Amino acid sequence: MGTPFISHLEPTLALSHQWDRSLPSTAQPHAASLPRTFLDAMSVREAVYVQEQGVPQEVEFDDDDARSCHWVIYASVHRVVEPEQRDPSTGEVTRSRRSETKTLPIGTIRLVPFPHPLHPQPGGNYVDGRCITTTTTTTAPQNNLPPLSQQQQQQQSHSSPTSPSSSSSSSSSSGHHHHPHNPTTTGDRGRGMDRSTSTRSSNDEEGEEFERRVSYSAIDRQTDFHDGEESYVKLGRLAVVKEFRGHGLAGQLVRTALDWMRHHPGYFNPSPAQLGFETLGMDVGGELPKWRGLVCCHAQEGVVDVWAKCGFQEDKAMGRWTEEGIPHLGMFLRLDFEPEPPKI
Repeated sequence: MGTPFISHLEPTLALSHQWDRSLPSTAQPHAASLPRTFLDAMSVREAVYVQEQGVPQEVEFDDDDARSCHWVIYASVHRVVEPEQRDPSTGEVTRSRRSETKTLPIGTIRLVPFPHPLHPQPGGNYVDGRCITTTTTTTAPQNNLPPLSQQQQQQQSHSSPTSPSSSSSSSSSSGHHHHPHNPTTTGDRGRGMDRSTSTRSSNDEEGEEFERRVSYSAIDRQTDFHDGEESYVKLGRLAVVKEFRGHGLAGQLVRTALDWMRHHPGYFNPSPAQLGFETLGMDVGGELPKWRGLVCCHAQEGVVDVWAKCGFQEDKAMGRWTEEGIPHLGMFLRLDFEPEPPKI
């Protein structure tokens, strides 16, 4: 394997109506107009989540993909296309070996901006972003933080969406109900936005309108690292192709995304001039939603150490839940950065 390199893709809103959730990346009808980086990201996710872990094809793409940043790590791989042939009687070479070097996508990660659905319910069982059952009752966590309000519980029933210090170190995994969790599998999906809480895409039921109920002003329950109000970004869909694990590629992807946020801290901060105060759910003259360095991930229990090596800490008050049958827990990291001038 040659020296890996990483490609970055900024949010591509066209994905929301060009991507067919029922088809793999190799069969997308609008592939010619889709960014190559995103097609490669999906090919990695399909190899890890769909083919290896049994996640249904139709839930791998979600409404967060169009509004997220994506990174893909590539490697130059030297492969023999035709082996050498020799004359069995003389031993002379009759055909020389032919080889080629190909650039392959071998890992990916995405960064989802705020706002997010509410934190997952402890004991919740999530399928395609929806909580279908719970095994525990949401009560006040052990750190004596207040329980969910009635309004928050109602929001939790419809959807689901931080302060430790940062460190940059190196070196990740999700599945389906019928497939056992493999802790050696590199990949962390992270729960995407529930389709019932997001804008309607071309692949949703015909004639059904989906209204975004997740707003910049939504109040979440408090946890160890999140006060329920601070805006945070979320890393997820971390995946490395099986043959290329063990080389620290997952950590390289995480650090790359964190470094990008450190140098672009105001990238996702909304502008009232563009969105309007009503869309932001705030009064004129009120405080604008702003990212202050908080980063979240929904980590699979089997790969917590991978995130911990990158500086993330477990948020025990968030509880534990399952996504596509895989046990998950919340982790947070706070980055230090130089603030940018506010958007006007």
